[in-house]
Amino acid sequence: MSDRADYSDEEWATIIAAPVAVIAAVIGSSPSGPVAIMREVGAAVGRFEQAAQELRGNPLIAAVLVTLKGRFEAFTGKAGDPAAEQVDIIALGKDQERAVAACRAARDLLDHKAPAEPAAELRAWLYSIAEAVAEAAPEGGFLGIGGEQVSASERAVLARLAEALGVALPAA
Repeated sequence: MSDRADYSDEEWATIIAAPVAVIAAVIGSSPSGPVAIMREVGAAVGRFEQAAQELRGNPLIAAVLVTLKGRFEAFTGKAGDPAAEQVDIIALGKDQERAVAACRAARDLLDHKAPAEPAAELRAWLYSIAEAVAEAAPEGGFLGIGGEQVSASERAVLARLAEALGVALPAA
């Protein structure tokens, strides 16, 4: 089995960066208004909650959820707060290369250190978060009317994330 104890603090930081990176990459790929961003973040939180119920048998996913829960609870929103810097999704979303690189680094580490099955399940879960965020709010249109559910820029970043995470894109 592979869990938090099997990783140095630096390695664990690499793995923990991936969920925030997938959320940031999708949100940043097609910036929306505050209501759409709230829906997108809500979709990610929904995937976290779903994983807590359905994927808790995977020690890697369980450990990621525990770590993220602690970090989000520590977030106070104060300027200069280190916890706030760790969860600054909007800032990370403005740097697509950094977000995709964070996912690639997590995949490389998992490929090197984690058992294949839990690692593959974690990578697939990370991609499912990206999909949920992309599908959460229509892009374009007026007041949410007439837009497309997943924009071309979101589809492009989903493809980059799938490659970076080493998961197959779902059939269109």
